[in-house]
Amino acid sequence: MQSSTSGSVTASVLKRTLLRKDPTFSESDHGYRTFGEVLRNLAERGIVELGTGPAAGDPEVSLPERDEAGDAFALVAAVVSESDGPSALSGLKNHLRKRRPDFSEKALGYRNFLQFCRAAAEAGAVTLRWDDDAEDYLVTT
Repeated sequence: MQSSTSGSVTASVLKRTLLRKDPTFSESDHGYRTFGEVLRNLAERGIVELGTGPAAGDPEVSLPERDEAGDAFALVAAVVSESDGPSALSGLKNHLRKRRPDFSEKALGYRNFLQFCRAAAEAGAVTLRWDDDAEDYLVTT
């Protein structure tokens, strides 16, 4: 919701959206008396951030800023730097998953692994070049 709306997301809008997606949702099923109590618990755990909303008791809800792409770029740079020479793009994702099994470029918003590696190269984490002999992209640090 945060990325698709132009304005802020308030607790009341979030709850209405939850109820539209799942009409059976009830905070009491999860051990809470109110939706505000759910949000405060999530905020204490760093899952959401609460700010002053337009009305008392209706805070703005947002996701905390995380640099997940930066962490993933650092991971690919570390894996490539540990290899002997350039790493072929075609096998690099398997090496990343050996180090971090939950790695997914799609979860970071990239359509495919090549797009992720191009973004890592633009960020300066790695270099990416096509090699005619290997018929593959080679990744170096």
